[in-house]
Amino acid sequence: MALAKQSLAHIAEWKRLCSNPALTVKYWEIIADNLHDAGWSLGWISAIDREGRTIWIVDAHRDDGKRFIVHTDEKLSAFVELEREVLTVTFYLEFIHADSCLD
Repeated sequence: MALAKQSLAHIAEWKRLCSNPALTVKYWEIIADNLHDAGWSLGWISAIDREGRTIWIVDAHRDDGKRFIVHTDEKLSAFVELEREVLTVTFYLEFIHADSCLD
């Protein structure tokens, strides 16, 4: 539960920063660089949905078969959500692996 509240607070802070276009570019690039440095291949594209709204689709994948795809209405929000998912799952898998090594 605490992780969910922390994630929501983290996303709210990122969305607040989205109001400044200069910061928006900077932060999504930092997230992309960090994920790339951690071994993830990234791709992103914007598209128009049926209602005429722009959506962003961001994909991260690795050679080990892990893959994440998110879509949102803002580019930065897509990268923040992708980063959250990657970090949460990676942490969980490392925790399980460490726990199984102790048995």
